Amino acid sequence: MPKPLPALLLCLVLTALAAGSSSGAPQLASLPAAKSGSLGVNYTIAFWTIPFGRTSFDVQFDKTEYRIASHFETSGIISALWDAKIDAGTAGKMNPHGPSPSVYDSQYRRGSKHQQVKVTFPAGAAPVTYADPPYNTKRYPVTDEQKKEGLDPLSAAISVLTGAHATASTPCGTVAPVFDGRRRYNIEMTYLRDEPVKIENVYSGRAHLCALRYNQIAGFKPKLLREGRALPPAYAWIAEIPSDTAPLGHYLVPLKAWTATGFGTVSATITQIKVDDGAGRT
Repeated sequence: MPKPLPALLLCLVLTALAAGSSSGAPQLASLPAAKSGSLGVNYTIAFWTIPFGRTSFDVQFDKTEYRIASHFETSGIISALWDAKIDAGTAGKMNPHGPSPSVYDSQYRRGSKHQQVKVTFPAGAAPVTYADPPYNTKRYPVTDEQKKEGLDPLSAAISVLTGAHATASTPCGTVAPVFDGRRRYNIEMTYLRDEPVKIENVYSGRAHLCALRYNQIAGFKPKLLREGRALPPAYAWIAEIPSDTAPLGHYLVPLKAWTATGFGTVSATITQIKVDDGAGRT
C-alpha cells in the first residue's frame, strides 16, 4: 500500500483536513454549534480498478459534542495476502474554531497481530499516547509543541466535514495538522477549480477539485522523510452536501480521492452518503 494512503483515507476520505492555529490558515470568527444529527459515508478503495478494501465513517453530533467511528478492512483477493482490519473512534467538543478532541482510540488487526493506540488530549497540555504493544517514540521524537499543534486523524476529518476553515477562495480548506499518537504530519490542500462530477447512484453535481500533499513533520525515519518529499500529489473531489445538522448548513464530503504511484493509481470512491438531521429525515 502506498505510504500516503493511510493519511489520505483518514484525513481526506473523511479521510482526515483541518487547519490548526499554527498553520497560517484563516480561521472563522465563530463557528455555530452543530445540531443533533448524524452523517454516514462509505467508500471502496481500489488499486487501478480492482477493489481491495472498504471503509466507513459514522459521525454523530449532539450540539457541542461529536463522536466518530471508522472501520477499514481489506477485501477481495488482497484479503488472502493481507487480511487487515482497523477500527478507530474519537470524541470531543466543537469550539468556535473547530473540533477539540478528548480521546482517540484505534485498533489494528492483521492475523494474530494486534496493535492498540490510544491518545488522550488533556486541556492545555500535550497529547498523551498509550500503545499496546508499546513502540519506541524516543528514537524519532515528536516534541510536545508539535503534538499540541495536531489533531487526531478523525477530528481532523470532522473539521473538513463541518467546513470550519473553508472560505470562498479556499473552499477545500488549507492544511490538516495531524498527530496520530506517533507521527506528526500535515495534509496540505490547494483548491484548483470546480468540476462536474457524477458517481453512479450517489452524487451528481459540482464538486471542488483539490490537490493534496502529504508533508511529514516529525516521528519518521530520515529515509521516509526524504521519500515523503518526493511523493506525487494526490487529488480529491469535495462536494457541499446540504444538511440542517451542519453548523454552516452543509457538509464538505470527499467524493473521491486518488494518487498515482510507481505501480498504478490508488483511489477511494464514495459508495453511500446518509445524512440524518436528528428528526429521522435523510
